Amino acid sequence: MPNSSDWNSLVPPDSRFPSPNKNSRKPAAQNPTHIVIHVTGTDSLDSVKNTFLAANSVSAHYLITKDGQVLQFVPDAFRAWHAGIETTVRTLYKKGASQWTRYLKYFSWYEGYPAGSLYVNGDLQPVWDKTEAAFVARPDESPWSEYSYFLSRWPGRNAPVNFEVDPDPNNYSIGIETLGFGAQSADPAVYTPAMYASLRTLVSDLSRKYGIPRTKGRIVGHEDVNPVARFGWDPSSGFEWPRVYQSRLTRRLSRRKLR
Repeated sequence: MPNSSDWNSLVPPDSRFPSPNKNSRKPAAQNPTHIVIHVTGTDSLDSVKNTFLAANSVSAHYLITKDGQVLQFVPDAFRAWHAGIETTVRTLYKKGASQWTRYLKYFSWYEGYPAGSLYVNGDLQPVWDKTEAAFVARPDESPWSEYSYFLSRWPGRNAPVNFEVDPDPNNYSIGIETLGFGAQSADPAVYTPAMYASLRTLVSDLSRKYGIPRTKGRIVGHEDVNPVARFGWDPSSGFEWPRVYQSRLTRRLSRRKLR
């Protein structure tokens, strides 16, 4: 087993930026079992670097730019702060999909909440001012259509991916950010060939090191492990998952080698 406390040899020394936003995995001896892919929500590399390097902020293990550059901020052995789930959101997930699909996380910057929406706190009680809200419900409290992508990817799921095993994705995963806003279609200007090539190489490396299957359910998006907070846009429906999964041909060849 490689020393996961080391920096990844795929990343040049001048592309390694030690982030203070990390701690030990829980349990500390645990190897990562999943890979979580994100979009940064900005095209500014400087902005992301400043965020990841600021004290008491967030982080991810890796970042891949549109031209395929790979940067590392946290060695694999450590728990990067890229996909944590707030206590109020965890409580909502425990109520089941029939309940949590009625709520979106409240973001002051998001402009998609329709007129007449209900703004509620963590106990799902109305707030006097929407800036005090934790969640947003539709006027008739019906499920949000924003979850259609999650529900089509995971039919019949009552909770996010792996939530029943561990409700904190930071404990068990490696986080990879892709620089950009994401898209609902497979736009090569957003998800570039160079980005996919580097992402596939990195995912292949991590999969080999830690025995993470390159399959749906183990290589996931931020929205797969926390749909209430990412409701269909991280990395969004335009992301082409088969380009990072292990191909059927590769799996067949691997099985033959094991025989």
